[in-house]
Order: sequence, then structure tokens, then C-alpha cells
Amino acid sequence: MQQYNNKMKNKYQRLSKDEKERIRKMTLDGKSLNQIVNLTGLGKTTIYYNVKDLKSRQWRKLIVNLSEEKIGELMGAFAGDGSYYHPKKGGSHKIRFSLSISRDMKYAEYLIDLLKKLNLNPFLFKKEKENALDVTVNSKEFIEFIYNFLCWEGKRTYSIKLKEDLDKYSEDFLKGFVRGLMDTDGYVKVSNVSFGVVSEGLIKNLAQILDKFNLKYKLSTKIREPLRRNLFLIRIYRNSLDKYYTLIGFSNLYKLEALKKIIKINGDMRI
Repeated sequence: MQQYNNKMKNKYQRLSKDEKERIRKMTLDGKSLNQIVNLTGLGKTTIYYNVKDLKSRQWRKLIVNLSEEKIGELMGAFAGDGSYYHPKKGGSHKIRFSLSISRDMKYAEYLIDLLKKLNLNPFLFKKEKENALDVTVNSKEFIEFIYNFLCWEGKRTYSIKLKEDLDKYSEDFLKGFVRGLMDTDGYVKVSNVSFGVVSEGLIKNLAQILDKFNLKYKLSTKIREPLRRNLFLIRIYRNSLDKYYTLIGFSNLYKLEALKKIIKINGDMRI
């Protein structure tokens, strides 16, 4: 009887600030109303009252009002540094873009702006000790939208690629796709722009797109020991960087500035 009374007290007591933050965080992490009830012992009405503003935004319908190029960017960013998780029993469809706090904060804000234009409700989650930053969306409609453009089997990292042949996508989409890949998983070195990935299908996609736009590059494979996936590398040659900047460029500002420094001659840009 004492246990029952304590449980009833938990259900109807006024929540502290910490308790409110805890259940709001659970909601943003994708836990269902029933899961939060089981974890906290609180009543559904109490929980709903404290998270209804979050839920109303999570239940928004996806509205496709971005340009082909911006849609391509989002797909490239997901292919480069995205992940997807959906628990077998209940819970939300969680799509995450994993970035760096120290370098990618502005880019995270840029991604959030794109996602909001799709009528989604993205949020930031910082992991200060790991210098990590996640842009997360809980939306079944968004992952279904992603499946229109990308496919993978098993672990996403190993096999993700464009779903259709290149001729099924517009040039604007393909430009955006490369930009999204490079904004997330690409890097700018002293004299070139490079990209490395373990998905053979994705590196073939990138090579084909660069061929389409007549951008010169070197494709190589880093052979790894047994049980480790080979790493596929593309390095865009120095003499194609001007054209790369003009056609594709970066939305991730620190990479854009690094590229500008490479192609700068006597204080003037060669574009």
C-alpha cells in the first residue's frame, strides 16, 4: 500500500525544474509518452502538459519547399555524416547529423535553417567533452523523404549511395549533393580538396559527378588489414579547384575560407 501511495504521489505532484527538463529531454530524444510514464512513474496527463509544445512541433507535416540544390545538400550531408535510428518497439524515427563543436557550429545553424524550411523541428545536442555536436530531427516523414534519394543495406556507413543512376537527378541536385558531402566528410588540405569514405558506392557516385562537371581528381584506395573496411579517397587536383569553387564550393564556412586561401593569388581570387 505504501508503494502504491508513493506512486500516486509521484503522478500528481508538482514537478521541479530539473524534473521538467528531464522529461523534456526524454521527449526530444524520441521516447514515447508511454516510455516516459514507465521510466518516471508520472501520469500521462502531467507529462503531456509539460511536453505538448514539443510534441506539436514534432508532429508537423514535412513540406518540401527547398530548391533541388538545397535538397541535394541535405542528402549529401546525411550521406557524409548522418545516421538513423528507430527502436523496434515504439519511439521516434531519429535522424542525426554529427558535427564538431569547435569547427561546425555555424554549419550546424545552417543545417537547422534548411531543416526548418522543410517544416521540421531540429534541435542541437552538445557533447562538450567529446567536442561533438549533433543536429537531430525526430520525423518518420523525413527519413521516408531521404529514402527517395539514398539507399543502404545494413550499416549505413559501409554501403550508403545514391538510390538511382546519375541521369535521374538534376545538375543542381548533384552540385548540392557534392557540397553536402564535402561540408561534412570532406577536408581541405594545403593544396587540394579531398574526401574519404568506406562506401564504395558513394565514392563511385562522387567520381561520376566530378566527371560530369569535368573536374579532375585522383581516386585511390587505402587497403586495410582483414576485418577493416578499405578506405576510398578522392583528391581534387589543384588545377580544378577554381572551377570547383565556382560550381560547388562549401556551405561550411571554415572549409570555404580554407579553399579561398588555396586559390588566392596576389590578393585576388582567380574566379
